Amino acid sequence: MNLDIKRLNQYLYEIKENTDDLKNILQEFDIQQILKDKRLIKAIKFSIVEIAEAISLVLQHLIAKRYGMPVKGYIDTIKKAYEKEIIPLNIYESLKPFFDFRNTLIHRYWDVKDELLIENLKNNYKNFYEFIDIIRESFIKINEKNV
Repeated sequence: MNLDIKRLNQYLYEIKENTDDLKNILQEFDIQQILKDKRLIKAIKFSIVEIAEAISLVLQHLIAKRYGMPVKGYIDTIKKAYEKEIIPLNIYESLKPFFDFRNTLIHRYWDVKDELLIENLKNNYKNFYEFIDIIRESFIKINEKNV
């Protein structure tokens, strides 16, 4: 089945825009400033949810179109994407906690430790950009050449 390149590009754009927002906050403010400003915390959390949603949609599309497989939720999506070698182990290991975190944010937001979240983001937000690059190189550019 054919990939919907326009749809994939839209999802990748959403990931990039939200990652740029995270990057800007993390570079402009230190942890203590972020923790004191609830608007920044909310912006960070919202961006993470948006990124996880868009990554999940990319992976669901690729799994469905390439392998004809259904997925059952966010964790199953990232797991199957790794199993089908859509994403490498390092990306799986770095993104899975954000999928877990997305579920915590949505279902048990009061359990989120803001300081730990910020530390994890500072160390790992670049993996969102790496995900974009992998999808573009492995699926979008290859698919465009075959058209």
